Amino acid sequence: MSSHTDPQTGDPMHTLRRRLWIERAVLLVLLAVFVALYIGALPGGRRVCLVSADGRPVTVIQTRRDAERLLSELKSAFDLPADEIHFVQKITFHPVSAARNPVQSDREALEALATQLEPRVRAAAVLADGQPVIALPDQAEAVRTLSLVLKKFSPPDPHVTTYFKERVKVEMRDVPPDLMAHSADAALQRIAEETAPKARHEVKPGDSAWKIARDYDVSLDRLAHANPDLNLDRLRVGDRLAIPGGLPPLTVMAKKEIEEPIGEGPSRRYRKVRITYENGMEVKREVIARRAGTVSTRPRPARREDDPWRWRDEVPER
Repeated sequence: MSSHTDPQTGDPMHTLRRRLWIERAVLLVLLAVFVALYIGALPGGRRVCLVSADGRPVTVIQTRRDAERLLSELKSAFDLPADEIHFVQKITFHPVSAARNPVQSDREALEALATQLEPRVRAAAVLADGQPVIALPDQAEAVRTLSLVLKKFSPPDPHVTTYFKERVKVEMRDVPPDLMAHSADAALQRIAEETAPKARHEVKPGDSAWKIARDYDVSLDRLAHANPDLNLDRLRVGDRLAIPGGLPPLTVMAKKEIEEPIGEGPSRRYRKVRITYENGMEVKREVIARRAGTVSTRPRPARREDDPWRWRDEVPER
């Protein structure tokens, strides 16, 4: 059996100890390099996925697959096929160092994505003065929605001229998915729910119609329109008032002309009055003519005015 002897000292144990220290040093260096590579401190280390929108960092996820999964979850929040939804921003994925880019949890990443990304869907948008107010799958349903809104928010009188106050048109464009309704009936229901009374107020000592309207941030006219059975000038403690909801996104105007008598007797005079309504509520009454003699009791249809922005329903109801 041979033994290695240090040529300087001639001690075999010294040689063995020196070899052990060298091997330990090499092992520590290799371990340090491995750890550095794993945590990404050196090029080629562990990588994670950075999600950017139009070149701006949004969130850091473990892998690209995880990022795509969270984007799909974000789209699934809307009651629409995921492949119909896209984002305004251009989304890109970048491998980055795990050491310098902490990974966010799924909840944190979803919040960041929902805050900074703008989802859109292609649909037939109903525009009021250029702003989309609701959207439908096709133009026929959008036109039908307008017809239903006109009827819903007009006075219950067939002898009125109805039109929209805003410049209204239907246009195919990209809109936020939360504006989508699957049918004209669903769109009307949504508008009706948004404009329905939101609360009821019980009159207390010291309350007045003006104070109640101010507290709920509504006008006196709208408060009166929501409570036709109450005299707002003579409220009593214990009366319950319906507090109106928001205004409809489209203002339905209606006009009617009537003839009413002035004075008594066979020689009485008559005057022609034009009544203007907004969303079913009378807002203006003006005298447009006076004359003597009798007046026909048969209601006369109102004269249609030349309004280039009046919506004409060209799609028959179904």
